[in-house]
This record gives sequence, C-alpha cells and structure tokens, in this order.
Amino acid sequence: MLGRNAGKFAVVALLSVPAVMSVYTARTRPPDPNLAQLPARPATTAQLLEAPPKLDAWINDHFGYRVELLKLNNRMRFKLFREFPTVQMAAGRHGRYFLAAHGTNMPPFQAVMAACGGTPARASTIPHLNRMFSAFHQAGLAPKLMVVPSAPVVYPEDVPRFLERACASPDTATAGVLASPQLEQPARENMYYPVREMREIKKSALLFPKTWFHWTGDGLDQVARASLTHFWQRPLDQAPVLATKKYMHHSDVSHLFDGVLLESEIIEPDLEASQVKGCWGGDCYPEIAEVAGKLRDISRFSNPRAPARRLLIISDSFGSKVSAWYARYYGTVEQFATNNADQLTPEQILTFTNYLYRDPGNTDILILYHDAGAMFDVLRFGTERLLPAPKA
Repeated sequence: MLGRNAGKFAVVALLSVPAVMSVYTARTRPPDPNLAQLPARPATTAQLLEAPPKLDAWINDHFGYRVELLKLNNRMRFKLFREFPTVQMAAGRHGRYFLAAHGTNMPPFQAVMAACGGTPARASTIPHLNRMFSAFHQAGLAPKLMVVPSAPVVYPEDVPRFLERACASPDTATAGVLASPQLEQPARENMYYPVREMREIKKSALLFPKTWFHWTGDGLDQVARASLTHFWQRPLDQAPVLATKKYMHHSDVSHLFDGVLLESEIIEPDLEASQVKGCWGGDCYPEIAEVAGKLRDISRFSNPRAPARRLLIISDSFGSKVSAWYARYYGTVEQFATNNADQLTPEQILTFTNYLYRDPGNTDILILYHDAGAMFDVLRFGTERLLPAPKA
C-alpha cells in the first residue's frame, strides 16, 4: 500500500512545508492590512457559514512560499503550453508574442482586435479629430497626426491563425476613420497611417521586437523619414546617420507575468557616438519642473549637427521609443507623452501649453499615437485639455 500511494504521500509532504511556514509566519509577523485576515473562530451558525470563503482567501494570501510557487506555476505553464497566467498576453506564431488585452478585465484578444480589421473606432473619435485640428488651426498652428500601426497589423502572419485574416485586412478602425465622410478635410489632409510602408520596412529592419508591445529598432528611422517626407517634404540627408547599438533586453510587458523571462535583441541610436545629447524622464525639463515630474514619460534631444529646427512630439507611450530617431533630422526634439496629463491642475495646463506652443515659426508639431490609442479615446483624453487657445 505504501508503494502504491507513494506519490500521494510525496505531494502531501511537499505541501506540508509551505503550509507549516504560513502558520508560523502568521504567528510571528504583524498582520499585513493588504492581505486577507484570518477569520475569528465562529460563534454563530451564520459566522460558521461565512468562514470557508474567508479562510480560503487567507490561505491564498498567506500560503508559504506563495510567490515562489506562483512563479514556478507560470514557468511550467509557459514551458509546456506557451500559456501566460493573464488574459493580457498571448503567444502568436514564429516566436512572436502579443499584448492581447489592455486590462485584466478585458475580453480575450481585445487589444489585438482594436488594431485589426472588423472593429470600428469609437463614435467619439472623429468629432474629436475635427475639433482638435480646428483648434490648432485657429491658433495659427499646423500639427500633423501619425497613427502608428501596432504589431498585429504590421505582422499579421504572426498572430494566432484564427486572427490572421482580420489583422491582414485593410478594413482597420483607422482606415475606416480616414475614409469616413464625417472626417473634415483639414483633419484628413494632416493624418498619416503608414501601414503599407511599415509592412515593407519590416522585411529589412526591426520595428517590433518579438517579445515587445511597443516598437523599437532601426526600422523606426525609416518610419521617421517617411513621416517627414509625407508631412513636410523636407530634404532629409542634411544630417549624418545616427550610430546604433544592439543589446539584449527583457520584454517591456514582462511585469505582467512573474516567473517568465522574455527577451529580445534591441537596436537603438547610440547617442554618445552620434554626438547627440539625450535625456529621458522628469528631470529633462527644469523650465516646467512640476509638469514634467507628473508626466514622467518624456524625452529631450539636442543635435548640433542637424538643421536648427524644433520638433514637438505629443504622444502616447510610443513617442518616447521613436523620439531619439527624429533627433537625426532636428536640432531640438521635445517629446511629451500625455498618459498622465489628467494629473495636471488647470494652472499647470496653462504653463504646459504656453511652453509647448512657444516659437511656432521654428517648430514642427507631430502628434503620434498607436492605432488602438488613437481610435479608442486615448488620443482624445490625452489631448483635449492641451488644445491651444484661438489666436488673438
């Protein structure tokens, strides 16, 4: 009998160690208010009926070596089945992985379908685009909007097979907005959605590392050139090519799944070798220190070998990944992600917009959001408070 049940005894023995540790820890350490508390001994029938789920919650939060066991479970599921412990991630084909949902409360593949064909943009998108361009033009400013195709659209051959047709389809939310008769001409003329260009660029250069949600790679220089040619028809070979560097880096979405390590080779500008001064983060703008400290996802570059002109990039989180590549073509590049703009007070908004829209005669304005953000209100929420006042 002992031999026949050896496996059962081994499992019980292994689990008894963390079980004992959880009881020991609960008695020797002060209670953590962020964790479920051990229920009191039931004194009534009602309390007895309420005790099991409370006890389950306590065990889940206090089981010994809980974090280590969760990481081990995640590693085993990934190694055996290429599964992630969250709906936010999914394995594609050819070694590529995708951010599948923008939140844990979202349906499976929500983020993929927001970029791919068959999902229309939010009803609020076109009215905001019309208002946005109208407000800028009334202020005497001429911004351009680049909607960046995200990885499922650029690499439809790598998504799970049942999604390939939708992601290869030309009928994306962005394409639908650009074709809509409700989109006013000033907005349509100043938008750029380089899906065909990026599908061609990917054949010879890196645009999205296989384990990343954001874009990064030497292909971003070609996208920057394409956008400048499309919007401003400016000569692009006046400044030297930026030197680059390659290195291995963990995935930008690795915080979503403890215990699983995903890495990719990254290609970035070597700013020091290119004689470009670069800065990322809140310390880059002492002139507006309080604003910069709240925004955080911002960057700044100075290139004395580039034409003496300023590029202002208003973006989502895709902006700080491409901003350094634009430093090849501008003496000054200033990039501000608007993800935290809702934290700014009205007084700080006024300070910020005055700083953004200074020196308009020497400034090009590029608004840059990835497709899901541009079509599903991230652009609207990020820019509606930053619209300039009409020109006096």
